Amino acid sequence: MRVLLIRPEDTLLDGPWASSEWDRVIDLGRGGVRSYAEAAAKFGCPISFLDEFRGNYREIQRVRALLALGKNKLCDHLGLDWWRLLSILVHQQLETAILLEELAQTIEPSDEVSVSGAGFHSQALSLILGRRVELLTPMRSRGAGHYFRTFQKFPLRQLIEIFWDKADAGYQFRRQFNRRPKAQSHDIVLLPTAYVNVSRIGVAYAHTVPDVSFLMVATRRSGWLQDVPANVSTAWLASYADGRSSAIRSESKDLLAQWGVLRKKLEDVPEYNIISRCDSFKPFDYYFEHGLRVRDAWKNVLESEPVKAVLCADDTNPFTHIPLLLAKQRGLRTISCHHGALDGRCMVKECNADVILAKGKMEQDYLTRLCAVPAQKIVMGAPSSTTGAKSAVWRDQDRPYIVFFSEPYETTGGRAQDVYADLLLPLSKVMAKEKKRLIIKLHPAESLTERKEIVARFLSVEQRKNLRFVTGPLSSVLLDKTWFGITVLSTVVMECASHGVPCFLCKWLESSPYGYIEQFVRFGLGTPLNHPNEILEIPARLYVPEGKRYRYEDCWEPASSSLLKTLISNSRRTDEEPASYSGQTKTAG
Repeated sequence: MRVLLIRPEDTLLDGPWASSEWDRVIDLGRGGVRSYAEAAAKFGCPISFLDEFRGNYREIQRVRALLALGKNKLCDHLGLDWWRLLSILVHQQLETAILLEELAQTIEPSDEVSVSGAGFHSQALSLILGRRVELLTPMRSRGAGHYFRTFQKFPLRQLIEIFWDKADAGYQFRRQFNRRPKAQSHDIVLLPTAYVNVSRIGVAYAHTVPDVSFLMVATRRSGWLQDVPANVSTAWLASYADGRSSAIRSESKDLLAQWGVLRKKLEDVPEYNIISRCDSFKPFDYYFEHGLRVRDAWKNVLESEPVKAVLCADDTNPFTHIPLLLAKQRGLRTISCHHGALDGRCMVKECNADVILAKGKMEQDYLTRLCAVPAQKIVMGAPSSTTGAKSAVWRDQDRPYIVFFSEPYETTGGRAQDVYADLLLPLSKVMAKEKKRLIIKLHPAESLTERKEIVARFLSVEQRKNLRFVTGPLSSVLLDKTWFGITVLSTVVMECASHGVPCFLCKWLESSPYGYIEQFVRFGLGTPLNHPNEILEIPARLYVPEGKRYRYEDCWEPASSSLLKTLISNSRRTDEEPASYSGQTKTAG
């Protein structure tokens, strides 16, 4: 049997494999109905995909157990556990290796196995099978053309961030141009941030308690906010960096020595052996090289500012996770939350904060039921909202917009071209029939130029006349004019719900393994679609019967100012502490 595996970065039919005959084709990414139908007709066999080997989160539970193996074996001079910080960087590779092991069980020794190109999948599968697989596109050196095409996929502001992340991650250069602000004169809550969405949720919590002072410290420009409440001060982490190098070099050598010992032990485990031989530990070198300088910058923040608590809205990013762990060592209050609706990585990572803020019953249920987070660590409390929640009712026909909330599908193995192919044609039909305008709202990580090129492949000039792209923050003005929204999987469902906008979720295109769509549907937040043809039925499905309308309070239950002040002001919690919040903390039903 001739078996073909197609990488996520390759299209199904654009490559030398399209002119050959195959008995079995497996998509290592996620395509759409239209692309799979075309490929199946071309290849003469159905297209399956790697995610079919998932089973009730068992591979994710295995990853969680694997990540626990390295705890407390990679500690710096301050006692900071770098495995806790960095192990999250390899969770996807471990997960993929486990799925490839499942796939390998279905491949016979006599099968001829080919992969569309080089990369983690081909290398890992070769190791698992114990034999080489054929690469249908050879590895090539990366010339100017490769980098030009890559740069086209990123907005300019993101390219600038990438440059600084590579060139000056430890702030040795930027610290010289960022003057350290005058130390705060009264106690503050530290808000570490690297991204704008993290900053916004932190500022939203600060807005809830206007008589508490906050200091938002940004690791990079993408986390900076110009417009902040009066009780929020802002600073660059670079301004707290120092130029010491001899002590850093000595400590770095010690950390690398510990890493050598730990890595050797981990490689005795089959899954770790696979990802190690595939160079998946290479990103660790970046953090070992620069991380200690970043750690010292955060240490300087905690030593020079009157920090009484840390509120971290992104404990997946190692550089914003560091201050939370340092604060915990110092006996300061540590609180975490997530800047989106749900954080599926809680299924595999350890949540180190004293308190986890859940924005509502939906998130609380997700954390306890699927992520195994101890219920006693969770306190219900979203930031105060300036928008009053509206019911999901029949939308006024004079609302002019249908909004397609696009996403950077490539980051989770999806293909933007396949998504647009499935959605644009039926949406354009609905748009024309209902006399609406189609808005494509882009995620900050998407390139406007590239997405416009994709749209031009599927819609005529005439069809594109009533379509426009929107970039930047999602505004209430746009939502108030939206008849309905549609997305594959985005936390924008929360914003839609808060404005009473029905949101439809394209389940057949979902490439995330963390059960987000199921959770949104479980709480009535979105309506699942299982095929592109169902898009044509949306106008008839917009009416929601009274008994089936979602309760927005289940998704967004604002915390009182007094609750947040109590959480912030209390000294380190004990195991019995949640009882004092019995009026605020609810057990998931």
